[in-house]
Amino acid sequence: MHFLQKTAGIATIMHNLHPICENYTLDVLSEDDYTKFQISFIDILDKQVNALNYRIPSDYVEALCAETGMSASDAHRMLTVAHCTAVHHPRHHHKKQVSLGKESSVMADSAAPTRLWTRDYVFDIGVNFLVYSVHFLLMLWSTAYAIYTWNASISMAGLASGLFIVGALFARIPAGRFIDFVGRRKMFLAGTLMFFLLVLCYELAPSLEVFMLVRFLHGLSFGTTSTAASTVVAALVPLKRMGTGIGYFTLGVTMASAIGPFIAMNLTSAKEFTLAIEICAAATFLIFALSFFIKAPERTILPEEKADLHKISFDRFFSIKALAISCIALMAGVCYSTVLSFLGAYTAHIGITGIGATGFFLCFAATSFISRPLTGYLLDHFGGNIVIYPALICMAVAMGFIGTASTDAAMLIGALFLGFGYGTTTASCHALAVHCAPMHQVGVATSTYFVLLDFGIGVGPYTLGSFVPAFGFSFVYIAAGAISLIGIVLYYYLLARHHRFTRHQMDRDSEAKTIIAQRRQRFYEKRLAGAH
Repeated sequence: MHFLQKTAGIATIMHNLHPICENYTLDVLSEDDYTKFQISFIDILDKQVNALNYRIPSDYVEALCAETGMSASDAHRMLTVAHCTAVHHPRHHHKKQVSLGKESSVMADSAAPTRLWTRDYVFDIGVNFLVYSVHFLLMLWSTAYAIYTWNASISMAGLASGLFIVGALFARIPAGRFIDFVGRRKMFLAGTLMFFLLVLCYELAPSLEVFMLVRFLHGLSFGTTSTAASTVVAALVPLKRMGTGIGYFTLGVTMASAIGPFIAMNLTSAKEFTLAIEICAAATFLIFALSFFIKAPERTILPEEKADLHKISFDRFFSIKALAISCIALMAGVCYSTVLSFLGAYTAHIGITGIGATGFFLCFAATSFISRPLTGYLLDHFGGNIVIYPALICMAVAMGFIGTASTDAAMLIGALFLGFGYGTTTASCHALAVHCAPMHQVGVATSTYFVLLDFGIGVGPYTLGSFVPAFGFSFVYIAAGAISLIGIVLYYYLLARHHRFTRHQMDRDSEAKTIIAQRRQRFYEKRLAGAH
């Protein structure tokens, strides 16, 4: 099979040929492969070649020139356009594979998984669930503990709780960039170990200031652990089942958002602060133990990437391709933050203290849980539009019910809509952010998604909360609903109108990512064999 026969699959259908295609492909490709080459080449040539900053080794160019007869400049341009990182040359087809020693024993990004429900995947879901359960439990516990122990003001206790999110943000940005260089398993184990040890430090803090420092450091370990877990699961899930796989993975977060606060509210109301820490310590130790049994798929790092490791630029810490869909997650985070921060005060203010308040998060978790398998199926089989639009609409409806509620029933209806809207939006945006990125940038894409989601959750209470004194709580929830509707417009103009997440385009992207990853691995093995 010739080199050009493997370049299909990364752009929308185009019907006009570029001169390079006319000059070099008619005598090389079959009619079917020639059509595929048309599809993949022109759109990338016109729209992306100037935006890429990828170093193409000279031996790639030479091999392509030798096979096709094209000029060096055309070969370099084509390699840049196609995002290719290795040459598939006919003379390598029947060579006996060279033993590569220890390096070949590591699972690389070319080893695309074929099964979803593996032991590693199930263990990673369990770790993610426990991590977020501890996170949500301690968010409520830390506020009550600071007030009870040091008689802290509401604002200072809230700051102590919020420093955890600040720490997570500080960790996520470099974690996504360096996880493949450090090693996914190493970062995963280091994060879970620190997550366990820092839980033990809470009750040892002699002052509020030290307690705040522990909260910040614990947030760093949380950001590292959750980013590593999400990066690992993206490598464990088959590309064409990414929506389903990420959906079940994030289902743990939904369950944790109900279980963690429920335990915290019961223990803090009984002043059982030490018991809460003991539960968290047991959970975090189990997290650390489970992480030992997860075989995190590693990615081989090319010398060119190592040389660029210390270069600082925006696109090395944030995935440009995942930014747009992550902005939708940010807006969902802003909406949800109003519920996390103000629901207790709001329900007390409007006199809803019964089942509408106590059962809110249970209803929220129930619809999130029920809708998640369906969401993953629709995302995998029909694309992103069919889930994102209804989810954002449901979130706007939820904010409307909550903002105008005067009965328990209205509040619970809002919770049901919110569970579907927020749960579906975040799970889908997570899966689509991973889908947007090449396999070697999954860590950066995951980090980008979580940074913007956490930023939305963190900034929402401060921005919308400032309107409470002048306009009241109801205005905050109506404004949050408007933000959700703005998200619909933003999604259309940034993504949907360009057919970015149609089923056809997503299938082509998945095929291209697999081919590119295989070429990266073949090139790595070729270099390693030459070195030996």
